Amino acid sequence: MLAACWAMLASVAPASPDLRPTRAGTTGPVANERYGWRPVAIGGGGFITGQAIDPRGKTHVARTDVAGAYLWNADRDQWMQLATAATLPAPERDSDWVWGGVYEIAVAPSRPERLYMAMQKAVFRSDDRGQHFVRAWPQGVPLDLDANGPYRITGPFLAVSPRNPDLVLLSTQNDGVWRSEDGGVSWARLADIPAAPPETAAKTKGRPDLIWFTPDGSRAWIMAQGIGMVVSTDPAARTFAPLTKDGPSPQLLRRGGFDRHGVFRGADQEGHAVWQADGGRWTRYPVVSNGQEREVAAVVADPRDDGLYAFSPYGSVFRSGDNGASWWPVPTRIGGAPASEPSWLSALSFNNKLIVADVIPDPVVPGRLWASAGVGPFRADPPPGKLWLTWSSQARGIEELVATGVAHPPGGIPLFTAWDFGIHARADLDRFSTTWGPRPRVLIAAQDLAWSAGHPEALVTNATDTRECCFEDGETVLAGYSRDGGASWHRFPTLPVPPGTKPDDPKAMSYGTIAVSSGDPDNVIWEPAFGRSPFYTLDNGKSWQRVVLPGEVLPFTGSYERYPYVRRTLAADPVVPGRFLLFHSGLGANAALKGLWRTDDGGRHWTRIMAGDIAPANGYSAKLRAMPGVRDRWFFTNGQRGPGNNGLRHSRDGGMTWQTLDPVEQATDIAFGKAAAGHATPTIYIAGKISGRTGLWRSIDDGATWQMIGERPLGRLTDLVAIGADPDHFGRVYVAYAGSGWLYGEPTPCRPVPIGRDTVSECVAVR
Repeated sequence: MLAACWAMLASVAPASPDLRPTRAGTTGPVANERYGWRPVAIGGGGFITGQAIDPRGKTHVARTDVAGAYLWNADRDQWMQLATAATLPAPERDSDWVWGGVYEIAVAPSRPERLYMAMQKAVFRSDDRGQHFVRAWPQGVPLDLDANGPYRITGPFLAVSPRNPDLVLLSTQNDGVWRSEDGGVSWARLADIPAAPPETAAKTKGRPDLIWFTPDGSRAWIMAQGIGMVVSTDPAARTFAPLTKDGPSPQLLRRGGFDRHGVFRGADQEGHAVWQADGGRWTRYPVVSNGQEREVAAVVADPRDDGLYAFSPYGSVFRSGDNGASWWPVPTRIGGAPASEPSWLSALSFNNKLIVADVIPDPVVPGRLWASAGVGPFRADPPPGKLWLTWSSQARGIEELVATGVAHPPGGIPLFTAWDFGIHARADLDRFSTTWGPRPRVLIAAQDLAWSAGHPEALVTNATDTRECCFEDGETVLAGYSRDGGASWHRFPTLPVPPGTKPDDPKAMSYGTIAVSSGDPDNVIWEPAFGRSPFYTLDNGKSWQRVVLPGEVLPFTGSYERYPYVRRTLAADPVVPGRFLLFHSGLGANAALKGLWRTDDGGRHWTRIMAGDIAPANGYSAKLRAMPGVRDRWFFTNGQRGPGNNGLRHSRDGGMTWQTLDPVEQATDIAFGKAAAGHATPTIYIAGKISGRTGLWRSIDDGATWQMIGERPLGRLTDLVAIGADPDHFGRVYVAYAGSGWLYGEPTPCRPVPIGRDTVSECVAVR
């Protein structure tokens, strides 16, 4: 019955690129079954906040603000993730704080196999170029570093002596500068780094000091933000004194470095200048173009002729041939990437400019520049004459989109939703994206995407601009619909104004969760974020009416409050047209609304079918999911990890009563895929914990028994936020991560082997 239902749904889908069958082509579990896991190839997409290369070019690393750090593998011609379960010490792998980005990473100049990597609560050291890390920060010593903080694009915050790979300095956001001379075994805070005076303390709060060693390793330099540069009085960097007490000097720097002659230059973004320190004195060189002083994000000396490049934070480039006395603009463009590179990165609408965190020179290739940019690392090789720059993306191997989910309609192709770069519709999971939706634009987040069970080619999304600026283009909210499985998108003709917001608020309707009726693709319900009221439309957005829940207290009657969370508490019934379920968490003045609500007429009238909580702690990342093709079969999870009553709930009566589904102890999300041969219900997949074991699980018998199909695929440590499944091919499942994109797993003939730093795919035995 179910297979026939889904076959009928697939038959009405429009022609679209076929998604190839699974590698095994199986229709159900087999003896000695294996699962293969690979990244969904999107390519880049996240902020590279810094890079480092040793003087001989042996080791090249990059840090990110949301998902670890990467090493360039020249043999594979791609980047490899450094922060994984295969590389980090076992005690750290299950710590929540390793899910984020890397605060700073540094290479020891005299020993390129030695890496130091600072994460939120610890510093790690590797002596084999990241194959394995050991903890290099003493247990019990508090450390709190934010890789996604407001000053993440400044730096460097870690520096290793060129003379001694065991001598390392670390600058923190709120606890000063620390020193280790034994490779991180012990640390001591430097006592003579001055604190900012009261008049600048507020401006520099949380802004880390910057650290360098001179190229010969004879001195360490520290930019004490709000104070000025201090320099060590000994090569071991034990004591420090001001570089100069006389004359003007920079008080704040964003970036800086030494040229081949040992001359230091710093980028002063606030001061719109490049500062040069030579002989213990400072000289300020304003970067002036068209009579206007420009912000400076980074400054680089070209070792071929000592000419200078200055880079604005927003991608403008200027060059000086007279040591900074005068500057001229350098035209730039984005292009020229290798064929193996994600092509969509070169199509970004930045007006051929890069949003840069830093630019550094290549120590081996003369004139080559490496940019740490808002969508990945880029490279430029200025031609003779240096009259222009062509930035070429070099992101292959990096998957750094902040995923929000996966949707795979029957008969269609999977669509992957993310912050900042929207929706990626993918017929070939192993080839990089070429474009994204609702349309290529900087920036747009697809917080949610839903498809109609009766019309699977009909999709809706609540895509919203993630920036808190730039509202003048009128496209802050690109919420809308697709009628061709996501190949093209159209904006809703109108947007409502929820109570408690102003008509001119560009984000009055933004983020949240959205659903579309199984019977009528024009019937959409959208609950925006910030606790604002849900609305429904019966004419595909030409007009909207507010969802009215009996007993509500205006103005904020919704329950999707914290917009960054991946929360799905509104869903259309896949079998009954016009029926929707909405779980209300009882926010603020509407505590009395807590419970599960149902409408059978597309949103006009609502009845609470269950009062109170389905599960505790449901105000964050709860998921309400309906099993396709099965009447009244629903699942609910609070999406929480750790101790507490976080089990998976299920209902067989349309949500009126709920039971805990044993032995599931925790579920981040639930997905439904093609039924196994001989089974009447879809295959259930969960990411969570069963009988004390955490991983990815599959049940072909409606939750009666479970098989583990992956524990921690490819060693990913970033926060798993959602999963999806293929309704047309048995066994294929998708996993979404908060900072490292997506993986997909499927039955695959392969041989399980341990994963390592350079693993690009994984094979596991189904257990």
